[in-house]
Amino acid sequence: MIGMGINMKLDNVGKQIKALRMGANITREKLCSGLCSNQLLYMIEDGEAPVDLLLLFALLERLGKSAAWLTYILTAKEYDTVRMRDRVEEALRFGQLENAKKVFRKYQKENPAKDNKILCMYEDRIKGILALEQYMQSAAALLDDVRKSDFGDTKKEENRRFALLEGATIYFWNAIQWTVPVKSLLNKGLIHQIEMGNKLLGMTEIENILLYLFVQQLAGKGEEQKKLLLALLHYLEKYMDEVLRAQYLAKTGVLLGELYLKNRDYSACAGIHEKILRLNRKCGMLVCVLPVLDQIIKAYRGLGDERKVEFYTLHKRNLEEIFSDAGVPVECVGKLYYTFRPCQYFVEGKIIAAQRRWMGISQFELSAGIYKSVENLSRIECGKANGDRKKISQIMERLGIDKTRYNGNLIINEYKELGWEQEIEKHLAKRQFNEAGHELYVLEKCVDMEEKCNRQLLLGMKNMEEYRNGKINCEEALQKAKELLEMTYPLEDLDRKEKVYMRLPFRNEMYLFNQVCLLLHKSGRIEEAVERMERMMQKYEGMEEERKFHFKNIHLCEINLCKYLEELDRLEDTEKIADRVIKEKLVWGKITQIHKLFIRKSNIAEKRNENIHNSRKLLQKAYDLSEWCDYEKDSKMLKIALEEVDK
Repeated sequence: MIGMGINMKLDNVGKQIKALRMGANITREKLCSGLCSNQLLYMIEDGEAPVDLLLLFALLERLGKSAAWLTYILTAKEYDTVRMRDRVEEALRFGQLENAKKVFRKYQKENPAKDNKILCMYEDRIKGILALEQYMQSAAALLDDVRKSDFGDTKKEENRRFALLEGATIYFWNAIQWTVPVKSLLNKGLIHQIEMGNKLLGMTEIENILLYLFVQQLAGKGEEQKKLLLALLHYLEKYMDEVLRAQYLAKTGVLLGELYLKNRDYSACAGIHEKILRLNRKCGMLVCVLPVLDQIIKAYRGLGDERKVEFYTLHKRNLEEIFSDAGVPVECVGKLYYTFRPCQYFVEGKIIAAQRRWMGISQFELSAGIYKSVENLSRIECGKANGDRKKISQIMERLGIDKTRYNGNLIINEYKELGWEQEIEKHLAKRQFNEAGHELYVLEKCVDMEEKCNRQLLLGMKNMEEYRNGKINCEEALQKAKELLEMTYPLEDLDRKEKVYMRLPFRNEMYLFNQVCLLLHKSGRIEEAVERMERMMQKYEGMEEERKFHFKNIHLCEINLCKYLEELDRLEDTEKIADRVIKEKLVWGKITQIHKLFIRKSNIAEKRNENIHNSRKLLQKAYDLSEWCDYEKDSKMLKIALEEVDK
């Protein structure tokens, strides 16, 4: 499987927003309404102003495009801001409210919102989530007291809970008002505008609306929401990016399903949820899927369709058992405010320092003619200063790195190519190599093959296709993969025994590195493949954010590493890595490929002479996961394996 992400040159980000806006016949005033000033959008489109990620996401999503697959090279301050936002959300998802408050206070202090609408919206949204989570925790505690027959000061607790719910309602309403200033969400005119696609909404804006409606449902005021939720559902069905669309349809479906079940409209509930689950299964997503599963089971039970009840109950139970075995609370991917966005983040100072040291260039040599003092470059490398964009571009050019702010894989000029990239990834994940090859051929005609990262990915993919088709042998393919990788990322540093300072690889580089290891394995040099992979993985050890922000790079190697380690009978290491990757994927709600890890765990159980029941149970989980995510070839193979075990 290839972890990929299409990226755009710095100057092209604003230009593409302008091109998309004009292509859709949308005025600048309409696009930026509630998000930023017309003047700021003009400067962004002209390449004269940097874009905060929250604003970039919202602008592109209002245009029906996704920024989630981009790779970001950020200043140290920008990276720290992203990291704090991530920490706040993580703490909220896992009920660590005091920690969430502490990090959020630090964030507010270091990132004053002032009159910035998008930042004000974000702050009110977080305040609303804090109040909502406190309410949910108090509700759970009250239920526990009822079970214990310990009512205490019930009236006082009810008043506190009511205040929390009211507070959440106000905060979410304020968050909506910053970017979608309307008097009422249930206004027929607003609903009609959303249905017709005349009201532009980003995913976070839809999320704010859903959170407000959810709180209203908790307060028993959700009877009039159906028309608005259906309008949002239809709006989302037109959205381009399947991974985001799958998640937001599930979120909307949870609220809509609650209303349908309350009115015993089981047929409508089942019909909508079938579509939602079909898309989430296709994308391997679990965000808000478990609540949808719970509702569709109730709907089919109401319809008397026991076959459907059995099918969805089986998969719901399997997923819940997997979460339980991994020690991950299933609720963490069932929050309306959580969205899986597969972005990669790099710090520009670290990239510059690592590349400069590998090339043996002094700070004085690199900064000559760009900065008046070498201290300026030193401060950027240490993360104590932010670099001027044009000067950073010059520095990157001297270092031979594609001079982009959004970098790491393909460099494109047209946003339409983003869809092709995702199609290639899905085909590769399902071993549909012919289909991936066709998409690759189309994509190659549309990108600049003079760019190194474009050549690496596209020619690297062709290299594997030629090897699979027998046009070249394993050694020839291996040599080609090494040559492509070393255009930008030297293997020699990994071969050295002493510690060498080298930057984290971009996705296109990690794909080629993984290809090198795969071909080493194919040629029988499995120990060498494992040694290289383990050295690469050491670069991420002890770096929590780096693992989180580069998970596609890491999992790309670790899933294959598990296979190689098992073949070497290093069972303990195999199991350790498999369990870690399974847990990380569950936490993020993206479960593609984890069926392969359960195959490894099943093999380990068998090799350790554990009881056959445990080995078969793990194999069954692998089969159920492959069926759920529609890995047709793998599920057929696993079904045969299960039949062999049962003989």
